[in-house]
Amino acid sequence: MARILLILLLTAVCIAIAMILYSIWTNLVQAGQRTLAPVLAQAKEGEMAPTGIQKAAYVALIVVLFGVASGWLGGL
Repeated sequence: MARILLILLLTAVCIAIAMILYSIWTNLVQAGQRTLAPVLAQAKEGEMAPTGIQKAAYVALIVVLFGVASGWLGGL
């Protein structure tokens, strides 16, 4: 019986910690959205215009995806 109570207590503590972390995270995100202004001029309806770094990141992502896919196909 004590084990069941300890498991329930541990579960409740884990849920409480998760809820606290979630509330902290949402407060941080909301505060960041309120205080940070966009770096570049905004495009339509709040979308930020793509930067050179963002485009380079997309190209790097595609290269990595092709590399992983070719590695998987080569391993077959």
